[in-house]
Amino acid sequence: MSDTFRARRRRPLRGALRWATAALAAVMVIATAAQADAASVATAKPEAASSTQTQGSTAAAVSATSAAQSSPAYYDSGLDPTPYQGWNTYYGLGGSPTESSVENVADFLLSSGLATSGYNYVWLDGGWQDSPPRDAQGDLVANPTEFPDGIAALASWLHARGLKLGIYTDAGVYNSADCGLASGGHYQQDADEFASWGVDAIKVDFLCGIAEDTNPGPAFTQFSQAVAQSGRPMLLNLCNPLTSAWGEPNPSSYDAGYNYTFGPTIADSWRTDTDLAYGTPTAGVFSDVLRNIDDNEAHPEAQGPGHYNDPDYLLPMRPLSGGGYELDETQSTTQFEMWAEMGSPLVIGSDPRTLPQSMLDVLENPEILAVDQDPLDIQGVAISSTSTGTVYSKVLSGSGRRAIVLLNRSDTAQSMSVSFAGAGLSGSVAVRDLTARQDLGSYTTSYTTTVPADGTAMLLLTGTDALPGSSLGGQATADPALVHVNDADSAAFVRGADGGLDEQTTTNSGAWSGTWADLGGPVGGQIVGQPAVYANSDGSLVVFALGTDAHVYQRTFANGAWSGWTSLGGSLADAPTVAYTGPNAWTLTGTGTDGQIWTLTPTGGWNAIGTPTSLSVYGRPSAVTDGTTTYVAVRTNDDAVWLDTSTAAGQWSGWTSLGGTVSDSPTLLETEGRVYLFARASDYTTWEDNLTSGSWSGWFERSEFASDDYNGSFGAAVGDNGYAWITYRGIDGQVHLIEL
Repeated sequence: MSDTFRARRRRPLRGALRWATAALAAVMVIATAAQADAASVATAKPEAASSTQTQGSTAAAVSATSAAQSSPAYYDSGLDPTPYQGWNTYYGLGGSPTESSVENVADFLLSSGLATSGYNYVWLDGGWQDSPPRDAQGDLVANPTEFPDGIAALASWLHARGLKLGIYTDAGVYNSADCGLASGGHYQQDADEFASWGVDAIKVDFLCGIAEDTNPGPAFTQFSQAVAQSGRPMLLNLCNPLTSAWGEPNPSSYDAGYNYTFGPTIADSWRTDTDLAYGTPTAGVFSDVLRNIDDNEAHPEAQGPGHYNDPDYLLPMRPLSGGGYELDETQSTTQFEMWAEMGSPLVIGSDPRTLPQSMLDVLENPEILAVDQDPLDIQGVAISSTSTGTVYSKVLSGSGRRAIVLLNRSDTAQSMSVSFAGAGLSGSVAVRDLTARQDLGSYTTSYTTTVPADGTAMLLLTGTDALPGSSLGGQATADPALVHVNDADSAAFVRGADGGLDEQTTTNSGAWSGTWADLGGPVGGQIVGQPAVYANSDGSLVVFALGTDAHVYQRTFANGAWSGWTSLGGSLADAPTVAYTGPNAWTLTGTGTDGQIWTLTPTGGWNAIGTPTSLSVYGRPSAVTDGTTTYVAVRTNDDAVWLDTSTAAGQWSGWTSLGGTVSDSPTLLETEGRVYLFARASDYTTWEDNLTSGSWSGWFERSEFASDDYNGSFGAAVGDNGYAWITYRGIDGQVHLIEL
């Protein structure tokens, strides 16, 4: 790609205080409520209910287990359980890579130790192709002068050295004015050809797609399907770099900032912003590094094992023509440490052969790389900010471990501190400098250090997870549920380590027993996801749970004994929720395997109430009733919360947006004429919105929870005096209880 066209991919740094005023306080900005019709309404049953289910497992049920664990089914190529690493030709070699230059850099990756440190993808960007890019049969052809042995030979050469080959194309329809090659109209043909060459990874740009005003989501989805059908696993990186600064007439929903709405289900990674730099090194790029950090922070919840936010390539110390560097060593280290903190793919864009040994040492620092490669694949988030800098925290695998980055955004050195409570830690906390690989001692409340201009301090904190409330123990593998008769008669339920339903009850004194009983499950002794449990006025309990066969099951506790499991049918992609009044008055709600929201009542069949227009639903809905109105809340693929309501006669109102930017399914709770709504925000803090006298109050943060105290969604029940009793799955894997 030429710098003339690539120049449109950059934009000026936003207002100087954008990050300070918005990164934290506005993480749950409330959208103006907008009414939307249901995407579809149906009355057909997904499956008729059946009588008492027989215990046991079938091959079909076992095969359905993984698909029924949660919705949506996030993308996982199996190639990158942690963020991939490598080197790309564009920023380092420009738009005209050659076979010999690529092999020379590959040799340097091996001799320098970069490959040993994980940088093993050698990625051809644009310029590898001939002009025109296709032959008479429509196949893509490499430039015969620059790649005389062809791409398949290059792949074999790299594979023989333990390296992998990445390649470049575009999802639009080819025109020479906007892209050097493109796969529009040839998706399957090109995916098959790449597979036959032994390609290991594909970067799919969108330059020609942008020029055509094409919707990137459907185009990338079709390309992803072609890769899946090629017969060869290949890592897929989506590169839609469009932003408003391009000045294109495309809808804003086509911008890079919306790639998170489809990327996690179809690709290994997706760009979250425009390019950091030009092909030719240019002064002033550090402001764009900060811009991409901030924009990448918008949706950390989209990231997880095998699917990653991509803020663009690493650009360490590219030399300027007049002397100096595009990013000096401090700024280059800052970018590297922030990319590791965010759990981003680490692809070097510079020519590594030009880097000083000190910079190579930074890129190979095993302790910083361990943060990026942590198997939880959590993206670090901002936990505090001032006018000069930001403090980021990332929960790491193990107990009480946090990676912290103190980012100085100013042009002078600054004293910066991290609060251990803000990072969710208590007690004595050991501090280690990951950059220097040096222990700094133990502290009790905070740690303060001086951070250089444009620089970072990257720390490992090891202490005790400070989780609010009290622990009920257990080994939770899904979100818990809670039933509360009174403060001395309660029970908690959760999917245990073996996949079965576990229960803990209070004793006669009201204290929790500390013992979990295994109640099994309807199919193979297991359940899927979060159970739904309710108490009746006679003291009996009823449990609704999803089986591994995607059917819903019900079980009752009465007269001191549990009944068997009874199938209610259905075909759900995630656990059900129930607006429960009594054993003969309830509305069960769930996300169907068809993507629609389905309901079931004791006297009726399964009915679909649709989804918000043009959106899909993620995860488990939440439903409650006040005896007159039934409320159903869902998380959509744009990570907002939407609400639908039904009258006692079963008339649904249509979906209304409650806004927010959430990272998991919402939780509703009704008590004393008020409806509580709880949600885990994109920065993993906890927020609440309340419906009182027909009006929602607006979102506000619950200060009891630090960022990333827990996983998933709450289990909620009404406590004595109208308080909310909340159970949650802590990051320690145990069930915890708190009263709000």
